[in-house]
This record gives sequence, structure tokens and C-alpha cells, in this order.
Amino acid sequence: MKLTPIHLYTSLRSRLGLPPHLVHRTILGREMVIPYGHYPNKPDYDDAWRLACALHSEVIFDIGANVGRAALTELLSEHLKVIVLVDANPEALAYAAQTLIRNNLSARARFITAFVGNESSKTAKLWTVGVGSAGSMYPGHARTASRNGQFIEVTTITIDDLCNQYEVVPDLIKIDIEGAEHLALCGGEDCAKHRKIRFLVEMHSPPELPMKENAARVLDWCARQKYRAWYLKEGAELLQPDQIAQRGRCHLLIQPEEWSYPDWLKDIRQSDPPEKVWDRYLHASSAHKEPGNA
Repeated sequence: MKLTPIHLYTSLRSRLGLPPHLVHRTILGREMVIPYGHYPNKPDYDDAWRLACALHSEVIFDIGANVGRAALTELLSEHLKVIVLVDANPEALAYAAQTLIRNNLSARARFITAFVGNESSKTAKLWTVGVGSAGSMYPGHARTASRNGQFIEVTTITIDDLCNQYEVVPDLIKIDIEGAEHLALCGGEDCAKHRKIRFLVEMHSPPELPMKENAARVLDWCARQKYRAWYLKEGAELLQPDQIAQRGRCHLLIQPEEWSYPDWLKDIRQSDPPEKVWDRYLHASSAHKEPGNA
């Protein structure tokens, strides 16, 4: 995956020992101070889906948190009790912590540097450049880092061990780890047995793991755990790997098989702005607080 000019700019400043270039941005109606480029103007595919899921959650594991872009909006929810940000790149996670602290949003946040996989206390190699969001265990998916021979070695941890360490079972686990999705799920099988978790998974297709094979692995996990996967772009259940075989990147909602597709996701489309979800949340909160609705 190619690094954007913003990631290259950020990495260069870091290598030169320069502090981040801070800018003021209004995000979901709140004035914030953030590093330049860390909250792009254009919504990503999953911003609205992710925020909607977060607003229906009290405990979130953000696996692949990178610079904390997701947490920046999720922590605006008054219902959220704690969010655990996990990333294999300590430089990116440091940016996340600084940004949340700078905006008085860190009290409910926890941070851990680790590669989330199917085993704990092992060593994994992450191909990455600076704080680039494209860091991956697959060198073919992190072409700039691979070409330059840049990688870091980081200790692994499982979702189950995260649950034990923090003594919580999350409502929502967001997984965005550039091709290692199936490994993370396999490390969360005990946690999944509680049958209270939604997994929001960003699927990737590195050269070493085509999307069809990646999807087949995830569907096999779902079958073993009695979970169902939903292809969010179409709001349809994912039944066969071929449904997403041609995608380079896409998003799945994975839930216990007895759960139906959430009504509050049905009108959200790929790349919708998070403001669409946030405005609905504020309206519902306001209506609930009106006299007679408490």
C-alpha cells in the first residue's frame, strides 16, 4: 500500500525531531487541536458505520488504532466507558495518546503497543514507515517499507489476553490490521463466547493473501464460533467469499448468529460522513432529555 503525502510529511518531521504540525479543526461540532493530516476532510469508507457502532457501545477495543483518528470521535459519546487503543507501531500510538490528551479526551482511554494475533508473547515483524497507517505483517502490502527494508519487531497479544488484562468484555472490537484480521479473530475465541460483541473488521487483500482466501478464513471462523458476517457495503449477509473477492478493501460486521442486522445501520452507506450519524445521536439525546422523556 502506498503512503500518502501526509504520512510522508509526518514521518519526515518525526525523523528530523520536529514536533507535529498542529492545526485547529472542528470535528463533530467540537473545536480540536490535531496534528496536520490526521483527520482528513474526506470521510473514509467506514467512518459512519464505525461511529454508529461506537455510539451503541460502552467498551471498545480499537485494534489497529494508528494515530487515534477513530477514538477522537468515539470518545465524544457520553455512553462510552473505556476504549483500549492497540497498535503495533509505538510511534503512531504515541501520536494517538498526545492528541487525546491535548483535547482532554484521554481519561477513558488506555494504550498498549502490541501486534494483535492468535498467540501472545511472541515476536512479530511489522513492515512500516513512520506513523504510516499501511504497516503490515505482509511486506507486499507495505511496499514502501519493504522496498526500504524498514520494519519493527513487536510483541504479540491476543484479544482474549486483552480482555483478561483489563478485566472487561467489550461491546465492540474494531479490527484494522492490514491483512492479519483472521489471526486477531482466532485470538479472541474465548471472548467471543460471551456473545455480546460486535466485530467491525476492515478486510484487506495483500498480495500474499488474496481477498477471497482472507474472506474464506474469516467465514470459517464465523462458522466455528456461530457468528454471522455482514458485508456492510450492501447490508447483506456474507455467505460466500466470492461476494467480496474483487474488493481490495472492504468492511464486515461480525455478530452472534442470533442477532439481526441493526436497524440503525440500514440507511448508512459506504463513505457517508460521520456527521450523519452524529446529528441523529444528538437529536435522540435531546429528545430523551426533554421533560416527560427521562
